[in-house]
Formats: sequence, C-alpha cells, structure tokens
Amino acid sequence: MVSTHNSSQISAKKQQSISSFFTKPATAKPSPALTPKTSNTSAKALAGDKDRSLSSASDDEDFVRSLKERISTMPKHSIEDEPKGPDCKKIRWSDAHEDDPRRTSSDLAIMSNDTVPDKHLASITANEIKTPKTSKQTSKYVFSSSPVRDRGQEQEEDEETERCKAKLHEKFVKKLGRPDSIAEIKRRNWVINEETMGDEAGGEDAGETDAEPTPKAIAKGKTATATKKAASKLTPMEKQFLDIKRNHLDTILIVEVGYKFKFFGEDARVAARELSIVCIPGKFRFDEHPSEAHLDRFASASVPVHRLHVHVKRLVGAGHKVGVVRQLETAALKAVGDNRNTPFTRKLTNLYTKGTYIDDVEGLEGPVGAPSGGAPATGYLVCITEQNSKGWGTDEKVHVGLLAVQPATGDVIHDDFEDGFMRSEIETRLLHIAPCEILIVGELSKATDKLVQHLAGSKTNVFGDKVRVERVDKPKTMAAQAYSHVSNFYATKMRAENAKQDEKASKLLDNVLKLAECVTICLSAMIAHLSDYGLEHVFDLTKYFQSFSARSHMLLTGTSLTSLEIYQNQTDHTSKGSLFWTLDRTRTRFGQRLLRKWVGRPLLIKSALDERIGAVEELKDGEPFIRVDKIKHLLSQIKSDLEKSLIRIYYGKCTRPELLTVLQAMQRIASEFASVHKPADAGFKSYIINDAIAALPTITENVVSYLERINPEAAKADDKYNFFREEMENEDIVDHKMGIASVEQELDAHRPIAAEKVRKKSIDYVVVAGIEFLIEIDNTQLKNVPASWAKISGTKKVSRFHTPEVVRLIRERDQHKEALAVACDIAFAQLLAEISSKYQSLRDCVQALATLDCLLSLATIARQPDYVKPEYTEETCISVKQGRHPMVEQLLLDAYVPNDTELATESTRALLITGPNMGGKSSYVRQVALIAIMGQIGSYVPAESAKLGMVDAVFTRMGAFDNMMAGESTFMVELSETSDILKQATPRSLVILDELGRGTSTHDGVAIAQAVLDYIVRDKKSLTLFITHYQNLSALAKGFENGELKNVHMKFEESGEDGQHITFIYEIGGGVAHRSYGLNVARLANVPESVLNVAAVKSKELEYQVGEKHLNQLSRLLQLMLSNPDDGQLDQVVAGIEQL
Repeated sequence: MVSTHNSSQISAKKQQSISSFFTKPATAKPSPALTPKTSNTSAKALAGDKDRSLSSASDDEDFVRSLKERISTMPKHSIEDEPKGPDCKKIRWSDAHEDDPRRTSSDLAIMSNDTVPDKHLASITANEIKTPKTSKQTSKYVFSSSPVRDRGQEQEEDEETERCKAKLHEKFVKKLGRPDSIAEIKRRNWVINEETMGDEAGGEDAGETDAEPTPKAIAKGKTATATKKAASKLTPMEKQFLDIKRNHLDTILIVEVGYKFKFFGEDARVAARELSIVCIPGKFRFDEHPSEAHLDRFASASVPVHRLHVHVKRLVGAGHKVGVVRQLETAALKAVGDNRNTPFTRKLTNLYTKGTYIDDVEGLEGPVGAPSGGAPATGYLVCITEQNSKGWGTDEKVHVGLLAVQPATGDVIHDDFEDGFMRSEIETRLLHIAPCEILIVGELSKATDKLVQHLAGSKTNVFGDKVRVERVDKPKTMAAQAYSHVSNFYATKMRAENAKQDEKASKLLDNVLKLAECVTICLSAMIAHLSDYGLEHVFDLTKYFQSFSARSHMLLTGTSLTSLEIYQNQTDHTSKGSLFWTLDRTRTRFGQRLLRKWVGRPLLIKSALDERIGAVEELKDGEPFIRVDKIKHLLSQIKSDLEKSLIRIYYGKCTRPELLTVLQAMQRIASEFASVHKPADAGFKSYIINDAIAALPTITENVVSYLERINPEAAKADDKYNFFREEMENEDIVDHKMGIASVEQELDAHRPIAAEKVRKKSIDYVVVAGIEFLIEIDNTQLKNVPASWAKISGTKKVSRFHTPEVVRLIRERDQHKEALAVACDIAFAQLLAEISSKYQSLRDCVQALATLDCLLSLATIARQPDYVKPEYTEETCISVKQGRHPMVEQLLLDAYVPNDTELATESTRALLITGPNMGGKSSYVRQVALIAIMGQIGSYVPAESAKLGMVDAVFTRMGAFDNMMAGESTFMVELSETSDILKQATPRSLVILDELGRGTSTHDGVAIAQAVLDYIVRDKKSLTLFITHYQNLSALAKGFENGELKNVHMKFEESGEDGQHITFIYEIGGGVAHRSYGLNVARLANVPESVLNVAAVKSKELEYQVGEKHLNQLSRLLQLMLSNPDDGQLDQVVAGIEQL
C-alpha cells in the first residue's frame, strides 16, 4: 500500500509537471532532490517559493520513468476500482494508452478521468487531481482551458496577478478573441489545440517588445505539424503563379511543374469540369480572401506533358482563353548557375483562343471537322467597329468597318460599308465569313450588338458553333492612333535591302494606308490583339489582303445562305444536304477551303467563268488522260494540310517531324512536273491548269537545299540533337557534342578504377529504369564497396551504385546536354526563319495545287449522269430545260421530277407561282436559284440544257420566324427583309419571295404583296419568283402587256368525293391554281377526322358567302354601268366575272 505521504508526493509532482509544461526549464540551478510533500500544501506557499514550484525537465523524466515501470508490471487489462470516499470518481486504465510515445509528462499529469495505473493511485481524490494549485507563473495561462477552483481555498489575488491577468486578457482579445480571427478559424478546423495555443501565447509573452514574436519551438509529432501548417504561407512557386495570373485574369493558365502541367485555383475547377480530370480541393480564389484563410494551398489539377495540346484544344474548343506557362531553365544548368537556390524561372510562353490556336499538329491530316456537328469551321477572327453615319444622329444608319483574318492560312478580308436599321449588311458578311472569334472595338449600337450576340451565342447558325466575343476600348483619338500604329508596324517590317524591294515595300505600305478609317482602326486593334498570341506577322503578307465588297463576285445575303442551304441544311444544321456538301469532292484540306470560297463567292465576269468551266470540261473528258491521272495521283499522296503547316513555319511554331513531312511533300509536288518550265509545257488547253502546273516546280531548288541539311531519321523521331546532318551542324552544336563525347570517354576510363576498388577484374555499366552508368555489385560482395559510393537501387541479389566520380561526370554531361539542346533549338529556329522568308513562293505553290484540287472536284461532279455544261451570256436570263434540285436529287431514293424555267429581263422576268400546299413550289424556286449559283461557280448543272446570264445577287425572303431579341414580330421581320431587298436589288438580281403578306390580315397582306410584286417587276426589273396563295394577285399579270409577269402553278390531280384527295405531280404549268387544298395537308398531318369534317363544312360556307358577296358587288356595278356607261367599269365587271 502507498501511504498518504506518497499520495502527497504524486500530487506535488502533478503540480510541478504542469508548471514545467508552461515555463522554460531552469538552467542556472540544479534540480532539487525530490522530497515528500503533503497533499494539502497551500497555493500561497507554492506561489511564494519559486525554486520549489518550478521543476526541471529531469524531474518530469524521472516521474514518467517510474510510472512506466509500474505500468509494465501490471496485467494488460482494464482495471476498474471502486473509489474510496464520497468525492472520488471512477478511474479507468486501458492498455490502449500503454507506452504511447505521444503522451508527455504533462499529459499524464493532468489526467482527471483518464488513467491512473495502480490500485493504490486510485485512492487519490478527484479533487486533488482536477484542481492543481496554480502558481504565479502558471496563473496567467488559465484562459487556455476552463479551470475549476477549489471551493474551499478561494482567496483574493494580489495586485500584481490582477494586472498580469488584465494585460493577458487585452492581448487575447486583441489577437485571438475576434470571431473572424485566424486562431478561431484554425481552431474550428482542428489546426491548433489548447496545447499549441498556450505555447504560442508563451512565445508572444516572452518577446512582447518585438513587433513579430517568434513562436517557441514545440515537441515533434502532430502538434508540430499542425503549427507549421497553421503558420504556412504561399510557396515561391505559388507567388510566381499569382504574379502571372494577376496580369491574365481572363485566362486559364497551365503551369509547367516538373514533368506535369498543373492548373491552380479556379482554373483547376474549370479544367476539371471541361476535361473530366480530378481537382484536388484547396483555395479557389486568387485574392487571399479571409473565407479561405484556413486553407494552406491552392486547388490543383494536372495533366501529363505529352497530352498538353490535347487538353489545350478541348479547353479552346469550349470557348476559353488558355495560357501555357513554361519553365525557362533546366535542372542541370540551374544547378551550376547563380540562382540555384531560387525557383525555376517561368513565363507565359503561349496564349490560345479558338481563332489563334494553330498548334494543332494532329488536326493537320484528315477531313475538315465541324464543331458541334455544324458547318466546317473557317477559323476567321473578325474585328468590327462602327460609328453613326454622317448626318444621322441616331443609330438607325451606321458606318461599319470590318477586318477578318485567318491566322491558319494568312488570308485577310476587309470591308467598309453603311448599314440600315436591320443590319442586314453586317449579317451577310458575318454569315459568309463564319468567324470563330469576334473582336469588338468600342461600343456598338444596340441593334448591332444584339445581332452579334445572337449570331455568336447560337449553335444553330452557319457558324456551326458558339463564337468567342472580346471587347476593347476605343478612345476618341483612336483614328489618329491607329494610323500611327499601322504606319510604324509596316515601316519597321518592310525595310528592304535594295531599291527594287524598297519600291515594292512602299507600294504595299501605300495600299495598306489607303484603307478606310474604320478599317484602319480594326487593323490596328487586330495587330495589337494578335501580338499577345505572337501572330501579328500574319499582316506582313499584304499580298493576301482582299476586299469583301469587290463586285467581281455574286452577292449571297445571309438569309440566302440559310434559305438556300449553301453551307448547311436547315434540318439538323450539318453540312450534309448543303450545296457545299454536294460539290465537295476535294482530296486535300487546303483544296476544300478554296472550294468553300468558290461556293460562297460565285464569279460575275464571263471571261473568267468561261476559263474555269473550260478547265473543268478538259479534266472531265480526261484528255490528256496520263497528265490528269498524274494530278490525281499527286493529290492522293498529300495527307497533311500544307497551307496550315506553312503558316506554322512562318510563325516559328512548326515541329521537326512536321517540317520534314512538309518539305518532303513539297519536294514530291515539285518533282512530279519537273519537266514543266513554262505554262505551255504542261500540255493542257486551259490556261488555268497550265499556270497552276507551271507554278509547282518553281520551289524545287529551295526545298532541296533545306532537305539536304536534315537527317530524316532523326527528324522523324523528333531527335533535336541529331536533326541536322553532321556537316551542316554549327559550331556551338559541335562543341557541346565534343564535350559530351569527352565526358563519356572519361566514364569509360573510370571502369577499371572502380573495378579495382571492389576487387573485380572488370565491371560494365548497366542502365535500369532510365538511370545510366550504374555499377552492379552482388550483395555477397557488398563488404568491398566503399562508403563513398551512393546506392541508387537494388534487388535481393544485387545492388547498384554510382561512384563519386560517376556522379560528377554525369552532372557535367547533363550540363553539356542541356546546353546542346539550347543550341539545337536556336539552329532550328534559324532554319524556320530562313524557310519563312520564302513563304510567299511556297504558299503560291500550295494555292496552285488547291486550284487543281477544286477543278478536279467540279470535274467529278460534271461526270454525274444528266449534268450539262451551262452556256453563259452577257444578257440577264435564266433558261433551263429539265432542271433538277442538285441536293434533293442526291438524297432522294426516287427520281426527281424535272422542270423548265424561262426568265429574261426583256421578256418574262417574273413568275407568279400558285398551287396546293406541299405541291413543290419552294423546291422549284430553290432549284432555279441553285442552278444559277452552280453555273457561276463554274460547275456543270443538273439539267438537259442551261443558258445563264450573269446574276449579280440572289435575294430570298422565305420562311416565317420572329426576332424576339430585337422586339420584332414575324411580320415585322418579313417586311424588314423585303425592304432590304427592294433597296439592294438591281435588274441583274434574282429575287425570290415566298408567301409575302401572310403575317397580317388578308386585305393588308394582299395589298402589300401586290404592291411589292408590281414594284419589283415594273421598276426594279429584277428576275423574280413570287410564291403566293392569294389567287386574286394573278390579275396583276394583265397589267403587263409584254408578258413580263406570268402566272404558273404546280400541277396536281383531284380524286375522290368532291375532290377531297389530290395527287401532286410536281410539274410547273401555266395558269393559276384557284385553291390551296389546305384541308388535304391537315389530313396528311393526322388532324382528327371530326375537326376535318367541321373545317370542310366551314370552308364551303365561307366560299359560298364570299362568292355571294362578289356576285352582289358585280350586280350593283352592272346596274351602275347600265345607267352611266364607262369603259373602266366594264373592265372591272369582266375581271370580277373571271374571278368568280
């Protein structure tokens, strides 16, 4: 049994251990011997004697050691003793706590309801354990826990203690007591606990004169980790990332970190959503907001290096702006540099958006894809600016400047025009260009902005995908700034070496500076915009600038592109079923892009058309067969997109394997017709074909000279070190290669020395897991291995080492290798720059090949059955015999019913088309328009014969839709489009109006339709196809004595009771269809029979009532005429009888 004396001794020990936990151990005095103390020692006595109240660390260790010895002799099971005395509590001891290294002396000392490892210790009362007597040193830490005072021993504290408490309380409130304080946040998240808090407070008290007190070092383990975590700040790499991010807040940054590319913060969340990768939680904000103060790192996501461009392409395709931040230093060179202890230098090296992403090496082969299943993407960036037209205070009429650039090919389109309140001109250009990105300079008017937003946000338009829209400011002095900016840009770019080049450069500069003010503003904004992406050099190629409004091409308005399904169908908005799909038989991607331009911009000049159709005819007939077959064979061999690859070389972004592929393809192209020195040598009759073939061999000399420098095997493997042939390597490359060879020779010479040290005759280096120059030693011989050798890896049988000399030589070799890599990159960049100086001649060669590809595609179409070569004439006419719809014919399983068309300015220039619903009226008018367009593209047309005049534009008003965004009803849209047609149409235009006037009451609709038709035919004299269900419009034809307006209808046959069933014949015939047979369509639409019966009765009643009214009017008119004869009244009576 342990006496009360021993109990008192343990209690005192308890107090000493608490005191020693909160105070620094005494160093001046040796620790006093442990003497027995009674349990009722007063607090005052303890507080008064510092030497006796402060116990050293050695006392604690003795106490813990004795406690552990007693524990080790106890049985390992739970002990539960009944407490002796009314105030005692049950005390449990579990073997789970035995020998726990995390429990310190203070932990063991302050156990109240936890552990006492002996029956004899169980006699200690809970009060004695729970209520330690606090000293002057320990009382100031009472706030860290919830102390319970001994009721019987409460005494007044002296003034010094009160002052100390008040001072500590102030500090607590000031530093830790606020609800949003860091400590509170950390405490809520279990980052700090009572122990660490007390320790930090002690450190602060010790250095209260310092501005930033240093926390006291604490014990190892979880607590130390927690405190370190709580006090952690941003790493140098994260600070580096934040500096770049603050300058590019609208960009998703991908940062190179070792062998991975990482996303941080909100970028990681976006990347995880778009790429379906894991996002590790952490801080999402970049402003160090208090709501994320408890987090010690950024959220992150990562992708492997070799998959970078796959993920960049997906992010860019989703409409994001993406930046790649790369390490600009290598590990080996940094290790020997002055900045070896700083983070890797990183910089934003690449920026990408939809329009500026030209690094897609994988996309250089195969057919052109279409985003979201839509029409083929053109990759144009469009810049728009506008201002009110002179004399107009409102935005009803605006002056617009537009510039479009295709970075992937170098094409630039510009235009300067005025537009009305419907903004049809802007819509036409945007639908033709089909941009993937729009840059808006300054503020747009509401009407223009709504149109741009509608086209950009829609996935069901000709664009085929959602468009990225960016905006830049437009200062008041933008015009002067733009002129100065553009002048400086071209002045620095076009410094020539001789007078001839200087004259040419100044001429190009003059052409650029002659651009309209609005276009110059757009050009300046686009140069600045593309400078961020490193693509501003595309504007050096002024040869490829062209105006959109050059009237050498037929104008197809935006509504015409949609209604006639030029680029995509109206059903599911894919290219299948469109005119472009019908004509596209190209074999190359650059040929496909050129054909798309031909389809959207049909020719207007008869001589150019005759040349193009003559070339198509010659290729169709296959004479001379051998040469035609040679061209086909050449095109089939080209798998890569040479046009895009050339511009990538121009930008300096081309890879080594890609460069080899391009140069070898160009060599193949040049050598195929090496014997052709001038166009006449090509052997064709067509000038177009001869000129295109003659352009191919002109690049032979340059391409061969480039290829002679390259090692093809190394280029295929993307081996930068051996890319150049040995005799073509520059001095730097040779020096570093010699350095590597020297080091490797030293490594080889080191083998006998290493073998001698391990007492072997010879050793060979091995390579394991990519680690070179390993020395393999059997584990039984390890006693011979010097301690200076570093073990790298091993198995059960062998161990692998690097000697100190090998480590030094490998480091030296790595430095040479990385310097060699830099020298190789510089030499490769110089080669690309040299090739880009010949860009225009190489591009002309590719363009010539694209022309041959398009002509062969049209020749393939011409070989289809019942296609005919059209005859062109200067007069405006469309004369087609047995014409067919080119797209419907290919999609239908049944034969298409052909129709004739005769339209001419001097004779019948307008057809008023009536007929039953679903009778084929819309298909007929589309067929006429498409045949005219195909003919002017230079293609054969689906007909028995065709005589076509030069149509300068095709205008259509078809279908019913509203524009809710602009607050315009269906009828408003209908009349607005009609108004634009009436303003723009000329005598050489083809106008198609489908059911004009149906959006309002019958009287108003008929009146508007009749007035518009009369105006177009009589005043505008345009070729017109007018579809209507207003049969009384047919009377208008009599007002044209020379038959300028002719009534025709779609034929049908009635059958069944009262002609309820009709059969569509789909042929055009003369005359008027006096009924539309709407009930027949209702029956086809499966409208309930009861509804149809009621509708039939009502239809007959209305017909009878209308007929009766007309009869009454005629009778009154006849009576009036008999009483007062008049020729005009007689004409009205005759017209009324005819209508009846």
